[in-house]
Amino acid sequence: MRRKILQTTLGVSLVMIALMTAAMFWGDWVGTAANTQGQVETQADGVAMKLHAQFHDGDSVTSAELEGLLPAEHRIELVTPDGTKLVVGSDETSGPAAQEVIDGVGTLRLIDTTGTLQSNHLNANATIVGIGLVLALIATVLALRTSRRLTTPIEELAAHAERLGSGDLRPSDNRYGIAELDRLADSMDASVLRIAALLAEERRMTLDASHQLKTPLTALSLRLEELAAWPDDAEVRAEAQSALDQVERLAGVVDELLLDRRSPVAKRPREPIRQVIDQQLQEWKPAFHAAARSLQARIDLPSTTDVDPGPVGQVMAALIENSLLHGSGVTTVEAHRPNGTTWIEVFDEGAGIPDAIAADVFERDVSGAGGTGLGLAAAQDAAVSVGGRLALVSRRPAHFRFFLNGWEDPAAIGGEAEERPETDSDHVGRDVVSDG
Repeated sequence: MRRKILQTTLGVSLVMIALMTAAMFWGDWVGTAANTQGQVETQADGVAMKLHAQFHDGDSVTSAELEGLLPAEHRIELVTPDGTKLVVGSDETSGPAAQEVIDGVGTLRLIDTTGTLQSNHLNANATIVGIGLVLALIATVLALRTSRRLTTPIEELAAHAERLGSGDLRPSDNRYGIAELDRLADSMDASVLRIAALLAEERRMTLDASHQLKTPLTALSLRLEELAAWPDDAEVRAEAQSALDQVERLAGVVDELLLDRRSPVAKRPREPIRQVIDQQLQEWKPAFHAAARSLQARIDLPSTTDVDPGPVGQVMAALIENSLLHGSGVTTVEAHRPNGTTWIEVFDEGAGIPDAIAADVFERDVSGAGGTGLGLAAAQDAAVSVGGRLALVSRRPAHFRFFLNGWEDPAAIGGEAEERPETDSDHVGRDVVSDG
């Protein structure tokens, strides 16, 4: 932008200077020529008056007498009444000239051969060129200052906006003496204060809600621990232990909400992806058994592949729950890494996603029958929080893909997936971890 402003400002200035210089050249040419011509006419009038005073009685004029009246570096041509032509002075015949008719003497023509006109033109032209160069230099300096004065505030405002996007909600105190830019800076600072207030209120509500959940969760954990220690019924102990594990994971989620994500304390240890998938399978198997459905997994990843268990588990839970609520048949979870891209897929054998909501399936408040419209949107947010992304690979049957790193099938993102049945070749060479 600075270059464009500089080019525009300097271009306009140089055009104006060029037009002014051309006008000065023209004015000098006309003015100098008229001034020199006037001087020659004055000199010719003086010579004519002297000749008329000396030879008014019809006496003949000689060349020697004309030379006595000749101005320096001039030429006099006199044609007497009898046709005689007398010439004295310079041999040069070009230059400003004036002619006088003298009664009884003849016709006088005075020619200025000093070269004053050309010299005056050269001096004036040199002066005009010098003035033009000085004005061009001044215009360049002013254009540089103007472009810097206009673009520096814009660059600072852009940097401020970029800081806002990265979460730095500090207002900027810079003002630039330009009404429009100062008004923009005031608006940005006001927006910063409003956003900071909204985030603070949201954080306060989240902390309050999380804190309120801690007490009943702690009490529930204690009761489940008592049930898990029940000595007489192994089945009760197993169910209590399973419920206790889920309550502890829920308590972990609440603890994460209480942490400031910008603090290093909030960083969770990574876990093997097989462990995260197996944990989700164990949690969701009872629900699938109750619905007379099957849940299975296939993994083709190195055992050293570690992930952030919180967001990854949240994404998987949302996809599995979505399949349980809206799908049918066998639900399959697959994890593999083609061409260096790690992804997790969840698909079933159901009727798929209706065309009316396929394009907006990851938007909030968009859901099929019986859903809240928040699960897939929250899953997308969780995926993005770890640098990943959710994509809808096919609508019928529903086939979701969670990219943990890298990208493939970008056209499938956002509901642009096509109807595509699964084939046996899609599952060749993958390790079966668990089958419900």
